Amino acid sequence: MTTKEVVHPRYGRGVVLQRRHKGFELLVEFDGVRRWVRIDELREAELLPPAPRFPPAPEPDEHFKSRRMIEAFRLGIVPYDCVEDFTFGREQEVKQIAQWLSSQSEQSGTMLVVGEYGSGKTHLLHYALGRALQEGYAVSWVEMDPNEAPFHKPKRVYKQLIQNMRYPLGGTSVGNFRDFLKRALSLGALKDHEYFKRIMGHEFDETLWEWIEAREPSIRPWSFYNWTYNSLPGLYDYSTAANIYCYLLSALGWAAREVMSLKGLLLVFDEAETVEMNYYSYQAERSRNFLRALIRTADNEPALQKKPWNSGLDYCGVGVGPRIPFLYEEVSGLKLLFAFTSLDWNYYYSWTDGYYSKTPYIPEIERIPKSELEPLSEKALRQVFEHICLLYDSAYDYLEEDVTIDAIFNILNQSIQTRLFVKGAVEILDIARFLTKS
Repeated sequence: MTTKEVVHPRYGRGVVLQRRHKGFELLVEFDGVRRWVRIDELREAELLPPAPRFPPAPEPDEHFKSRRMIEAFRLGIVPYDCVEDFTFGREQEVKQIAQWLSSQSEQSGTMLVVGEYGSGKTHLLHYALGRALQEGYAVSWVEMDPNEAPFHKPKRVYKQLIQNMRYPLGGTSVGNFRDFLKRALSLGALKDHEYFKRIMGHEFDETLWEWIEAREPSIRPWSFYNWTYNSLPGLYDYSTAANIYCYLLSALGWAAREVMSLKGLLLVFDEAETVEMNYYSYQAERSRNFLRALIRTADNEPALQKKPWNSGLDYCGVGVGPRIPFLYEEVSGLKLLFAFTSLDWNYYYSWTDGYYSKTPYIPEIERIPKSELEPLSEKALRQVFEHICLLYDSAYDYLEEDVTIDAIFNILNQSIQTRLFVKGAVEILDIARFLTKS
């Protein structure tokens, strides 16, 4: 090829840096990422028409914003960037979360939000995420799914958390996991970390990034041209590998707090009640093991900084697993926020001395601060409904008479779930608007 600019069907435009194997393979830099690719996979960039340039999209007006919110309400949710403006009747819960985030005590690493389906748990979690970013936390979240990211598969949970990680850069800008790790390594942190130190000096190796982000399906990558991958420690998909992923997450929390001048790393787990949704008893045991390991890691238990066999927890027993502690440094820098529908799953009953005794599977949960969501008061629901009516008027230029509005509210007020109330409000306003037109 006569030009240094090339195009790859998967990686896009790039610049040729080196050649090897008599020119059969080229080292190409694609938007900051370098990869060796075969020459027959590339095309010269000048053979392609220049990409069209479009003017920046205009800022959405109030009419568009209102419609966007109304369409989200139809699904019973609130847009993430509107959560703070659409939070009513949760002053006590909001205050509790704010105090928990501001506390830097080593024993305040975990908090629970408990409430029935549709009570507003996810809404409160989104509020906590936004508040944490504003206060200088790195944040991440995962929606616990029994198929995609169950508790008994720590690697999948870690993968989702890494994918969703964000941290404040100043102003309204945020960085992702790669930005965070590059910055931490450049500041001299994590040089002794069994996993993260492998990225140092290889920031342009996409294969290594896929491995550390748990996107590599095997425990480590393999390449015929790069035998150094064989020396990488394994990222195991075993249900017992809780120590490896607690070790990784606690290192990120420590770096956030001690190196990056942040307050720590907030990890949010929505739908955490799926901890009890398992096909086999061993999966239930491993799920509780990982959950307990996370809680104890966030609480900075000194025993977890040592080898894992005296921790009282299950750990990975192959490869480097037996020498990987749960806790990277003395301070984990982690804050964990879990949402549960109830905590009944954490107890089992046994018959002793003529009566049933109640025993927790995870004793630590009993001392964790909890925010229990009660149904919204009628006053708060009326505030919600009035706000929806104003947004609906802005979106569709339609607002019914006060008498009709009161009648609609009285019908909706019979709903016991906040989510159903919000969905129902939009649907009834739709019906009223269509009937008026007809």
